[in-house]
Amino acid sequence: MDKGDKVTQEEKTGSQEQSLSLAFDKQFYLSSACFLFLWIWLCWEGLVSVIDIWYGNEIFNHGFFIVPGALYLIYLKKEALLASPKLTSSMSLALIIPAILLYAIGIAGDVQLFTHTATFTLLPALIWLLIGDVAAKKIFFPLCFMLFSIPVGEQLIPYLQEIAATGSVALLNLTGIPLFRSGLYIEIPQGRFLVAEACSGVSFFIASFVIGSLYAYLNLHSFKRKIIFVFISLIFPIVANVVRVYGIILIAYSTDMEYAAGADHLIYGWFFFAFVIICLLCIGEFMRNAQSKVNDDTAFYKKVENRNSVLLTVFFILVASIIWTNWLMHNTMKESQQGDPIFSHLSNEHLCAPSKEWQPILNEPTYQATKGIQTSDECVTVVYAWYDGIDNELVSSLNRSYSPDMWSRESVNSFNHIKIANTSIEVTKLASPSGKTRFVTKWFVINEKIFSSDLKAKLYQIYLVFLGQPVSGSLIFVSSENQEYVPEAISTLYH
Repeated sequence: MDKGDKVTQEEKTGSQEQSLSLAFDKQFYLSSACFLFLWIWLCWEGLVSVIDIWYGNEIFNHGFFIVPGALYLIYLKKEALLASPKLTSSMSLALIIPAILLYAIGIAGDVQLFTHTATFTLLPALIWLLIGDVAAKKIFFPLCFMLFSIPVGEQLIPYLQEIAATGSVALLNLTGIPLFRSGLYIEIPQGRFLVAEACSGVSFFIASFVIGSLYAYLNLHSFKRKIIFVFISLIFPIVANVVRVYGIILIAYSTDMEYAAGADHLIYGWFFFAFVIICLLCIGEFMRNAQSKVNDDTAFYKKVENRNSVLLTVFFILVASIIWTNWLMHNTMKESQQGDPIFSHLSNEHLCAPSKEWQPILNEPTYQATKGIQTSDECVTVVYAWYDGIDNELVSSLNRSYSPDMWSRESVNSFNHIKIANTSIEVTKLASPSGKTRFVTKWFVINEKIFSSDLKAKLYQIYLVFLGQPVSGSLIFVSSENQEYVPEAISTLYH
C-alpha cells in the first residue's frame, strides 16, 4: 500500500468516525430521539401488552430478540447507509398515518392484534421517515423483520391441529394400524390420543418462518432462491409435524403405550424441533449461492438533509394521536343497563333441566345464566352471558364455545335458512373422546343488534366507542345433541 492509499484510507476512516458523532449532525440525532420518545409514549399500551405476551406465552418468547436483532442487521449495513443520499421521506406518511389509525382502532376496540401491528409498523416507518427512501431501501429487510415482533399465529392453531390429525391418520392407515378418529381424537387399540393445541406445531411453524427468513436474507443472494427458501420454511414444519404426530402414535402402538405417552411425547417434540431446524439449515446450505455479493458502496458519509416541514407534520400528527388515543381510553362510556336474559319471557312449560355434559368457557362475564329449552324431543341447553365492558370483554378469544379438554371441533355448517334479524347462524359440530357429538351455535347482541361473526361484532363495538356510546352486550350459546333441534330452540327464543 503506497502513501496515497494510506492517506485515503485514513480519510475514509475519519469520515466514518465523524459521521457517527452526535456533534456532526445534531439535528438528525435529536430528531431521532424525539420521534423515539413519541413512539414509546403513543404506543405505550401496545408495548406493555406485547411484552406481557412475549413473557407469558412460550410461542412468542422470540419477540424479545426481534427488534434488537433488526437493529443489529441495520448496524451491519452501516457502510451502505453512510454512503446513501439521505433526504427526509414524505412517502413514509403513507405508512405512518394508516399505522396510527390502526392503533387508534385497536385502542377503541381493545384489539391487541391491531395495537401490536400498528406499534411495530410505526417504528420502521419512522426510521424510514428519518433516513429517507434510498437508505431505507438498503435496510428493507431489517425494517420488515421488526414485524416478527407481532405476536400473531395462534389463530392458525385449529387449522394446524386439523392438518396434523388428518395427515397422521392418513399415514397410520398406510401403515395398516387400526384406528378410530373422532374430531381431533385418534384412538388405537392401545389407547387414545388427542391432537391438542400443544401438538399443533404452531411453535415449529413460527420459529421456522423467522429463522428461514433470517437465513435467506443473510446467506442467499438470489431473490428467487430467497423466496423459495422462505416458502420451504413455511411448508417444511407443517409436514414435519404431521410426521411427528404419526411417529408418536406409531411408537405407542409398537410399545403398547410404554413409550411416547405422557411427558415422553413432549420431550420427543423438542428433539424433533431441533432436528427440523437443522434439516432446514441444511436445505439452506444446499441452496446457498457461492457467489459473493459485490459491494459498490463507499463509506463516505452523506449528511441527512432534513425537510423540516415533513418532520413537523409528523411531529404534530403523533402529538395529536397521543391526545386522541388517551381520550378514547378514558372518555368512552362503558356502563349501561343490563338487558333481560333471552329466555326471561318463556313460561315454565318451555323450560327444562339443561345438560351438564357441555358448558362454554366464559371469561369473567358480568352476569351468566343457563337454562334448558324444551323442543319437540330434546332439552336444548342455552347459556346467556352479559358483559358490561368494565374489566371484561364481550368479543374475545378467551370466550370459547367448548372446553378443549372435553370436546374438539369436527366441522362447521352455516344454516342460511335460519336467520335472526337477517343474520345467518353457524353451527359447530363437536366430538368427545367417547365418540359423542354435540352441536353448538352462538351469537352476540349489542345495542339490540345481532351478530354471528366475531369480527362484525368487534367492528360494531369500535364504531360505538368512536361515538362515545357503551359497548356492553350479551353472548348467547345454544347447544344440542341433535342438529335439527337447534333451529327449533332458536325459534322458541325469538317468538
